[in-house]
Amino acid sequence: MANKTDPIWPSERLGKADIHIHSNYSDGDAKIEDILEYVQNQTDLDVIAIADHDTIEGALKAREIIESKNDNAWRFQLIIGEEITTNEGHIVGLFLKEKIEPNLPIGETLSRIRSQGALAIASHPFYHSHMHHAKYATMDGIGATPLLRNNQLIDGVEIVNATPTLADENLAASILNKTWLFNAEIGNSDAHILEAIGMGYSIFEGHTALDFKKAILLHQTRAMYKNWSYLGLFKYAFFYFPRGLRLLIHTILHGRRHRLPDLLEEEIRRDQKISS
Repeated sequence: MANKTDPIWPSERLGKADIHIHSNYSDGDAKIEDILEYVQNQTDLDVIAIADHDTIEGALKAREIIESKNDNAWRFQLIIGEEITTNEGHIVGLFLKEKIEPNLPIGETLSRIRSQGALAIASHPFYHSHMHHAKYATMDGIGATPLLRNNQLIDGVEIVNATPTLADENLAASILNKTWLFNAEIGNSDAHILEAIGMGYSIFEGHTALDFKKAILLHQTRAMYKNWSYLGLFKYAFFYFPRGLRLLIHTILHGRRHRLPDLLEEEIRRDQKISS
């Protein structure tokens, strides 16, 4: 049984981090200024990362705004992040110094993250969209086999993604991580609207970005989530419906995205259904 000296005991000394937040620099709805104010005044998060698709411009803008004010004006810390598109799916890079180019082989992407002294997080690894559109980024995880093949270069696995429709994918990621990967478990919002920020988060010992980095490297994090309100679900649906409709129409006209089957992933999902 856990006790209060356990680093994952939910006490006041544990910090909260949400390191998968999108802004209008990629496919999010909110401006950087609004995200920072929302985190400051509407959440109890200690650490956040702006992790836009294939760019760090929004994260750099956030850092500029934070540094333009007195340090004491902000009660949270910022990590420079990027949700990077690889040839097999998405990887979140944390503590980046430079942008990593998209559409590289996954091994090359992970090596470039490591060369910056940064961390690599497998985001929503079991979700794959068959829709596609040149203008809109879609959610695409790397899957079970690439996770296992590149595990030595992956620091954490997102086992909680607060997107309301990802319950099964979260469970599959958790099962694989607890039985084969043994990486730090990460909870995130994958927020595209302000109200989603902090709906998924990681708890860790300490309150700073460096504390969080240390906790990931020591595998001393725990993924958590909050229950959505009906109003929050309505706002998310209102945000996603127009984009989803455009993606659907484009996919019908131009064809679905094809992906090679991941046999290990299919086996995990089958075992998951049997156990439930």
